[in-house]
Formats: sequence, structure tokens, C-alpha cells
Amino acid sequence: MPTFDFSSLSLFIVTYREEILQRWMRQVMIHWRRYGISEAELRQQTVRLLEAIRAAFAEGTAWEATPGQTVVTLLHALSAERAKASYSPTDTALYIFSLKSVLRELLEEQTEMSLLAFSQVLGQIDRVIDRLVMISFDAYTESRERIIAQQSLALLELSTPVVRLWDRILLLPLVGVIDTERARQITERLLEAIALYEATVAILDVTGVPIMDTSVAGHLIKTVAAARMLGAQIVMTGISPEGAQTLVKLGINFQDVITRATLRAGVAEGLRMLNKRVTTL
Repeated sequence: MPTFDFSSLSLFIVTYREEILQRWMRQVMIHWRRYGISEAELRQQTVRLLEAIRAAFAEGTAWEATPGQTVVTLLHALSAERAKASYSPTDTALYIFSLKSVLRELLEEQTEMSLLAFSQVLGQIDRVIDRLVMISFDAYTESRERIIAQQSLALLELSTPVVRLWDRILLLPLVGVIDTERARQITERLLEAIALYEATVAILDVTGVPIMDTSVAGHLIKTVAAARMLGAQIVMTGISPEGAQTLVKLGINFQDVITRATLRAGVAEGLRMLNKRVTTL
């Protein structure tokens, strides 16, 4: 074979398609078997990807690997699926890398080329496969970041539940660290609930807040002020003895806020503010 360009690589893949698929899948399954993927599913994905790579070789555009190209679009989709299925980034990259070693082995076995020609062919393959690996890794990283962002948002929603405790009484139990972004969400959700249920009392329970410092106190004071503008009174409960001492040392006080040591006492206070109380039948 005097020359071995991209079109020759395309023809080589067509000629040894089944052998390439078998060897490629064998290498991949060593790493992917623990993810529970079936050989039928892997073969379906691998057939599509190999055909896309072959077509890129045939068109002479394999080096480019530009957005919108079939092989690039397919890699993005496959990498996104791997990210959702919690595959590791290493195993995802090895999927493409494995093709390089398979093509090298078959070229050594099935062709007779000079050392110089063989080195040139391997250089072409390396350049294309390395480019595809980078595309796959970028797509995987982008998908993982999007999944993590969605999960973080869902956890944030769950961490600030506003409960309608009684008619015109709301309860907002706070758990975890309160930063600027979370404080904004706490305020928004509480104000929306106050307006929706026409609440006049809102109980903020901070038993689950591990740190009560200047920043946290500032966020809570702003939330109290915003609630008052909608006509609701705030009852704050659950400040620990250590937290109270820290706030006093920092010169922060909640003198304009009704505070109670426990949630039970806070609920009783909220009912009293509405001229209600719990009695024994």
C-alpha cells in the first residue's frame, strides 16, 4: 500500500469492521462491566460511534472535529449519558482511547508498511483520537456540572421548606449553613408563603443552624424586616446557649424580635399572638 491517508483508514475500518468492534468492546467491557451495561447496549453505541468516525475519515474532516459534525454530536450525547449514569471521567475517556490501541494492533497485523509510513499513520490516528477524547471529556464535564447544579438547587429547595402550621401561622425550620444565596432564597420563600396564606405569624426555627455569627444574624434580621413589611410577626426559636453568647459578644441582639428557647415554646407563643391556645380535652 503506497499511501495510507484518511480515505485508506476509512476503507480499513470497513474491511475489518467486525474485528475492530469485537476487540474494542472487549477492552471497554473490562472497565464498564461494573456499571451494569449489557454487551448489546455497548455494541449498539460502539457501532454508531465507529461508523461516525469512519465517515469522518472518508470525508477527510476527521482532524477538524468541529461542532455539528456527526461524530462530535454523537460523542456529546454518549458522554452526557455516561455522566448521568455516574461513570467515572477516566472510564469515559478510556472508551475512545481504546480504539487507538485496537487500530494500531490491526494495522500491525494486517498491513505491510515501512516504519516511516507506519509512524505517519499512527500520527494521524493519534491526532484524531486525542481530539475526540478531549471533546468527550469536555462534554462529560459539562454534563456533570449541569447535573450537580440541578441537584444543588433541589437540595436548596428541600432545605428551606415553609410549613403551614396553623391558620395564619407558618413554620420555617432552618438546617445547615446560611450563606448569601441561601438567605436570599429563605427570604423569598417566606415572603411568598406569607402572601399566599395571609399569615400574621411566622416561626423561624434555627435549631439546625450550626453557626450563629454576624453574617447569619444579618441575614435573619433582613428576613424579619421584610416579613414585617407584609404584616407578619416573626418568632425566632432554637438559638443555642453558645450561639446566644456569641451574638452577645459580637454586640448583636434581636431586641425587636420575639425569641423563644425551643420550638414548642415558639409555637405556643404564635398561638397566643392569635388569641389561641392548646388545651386538654
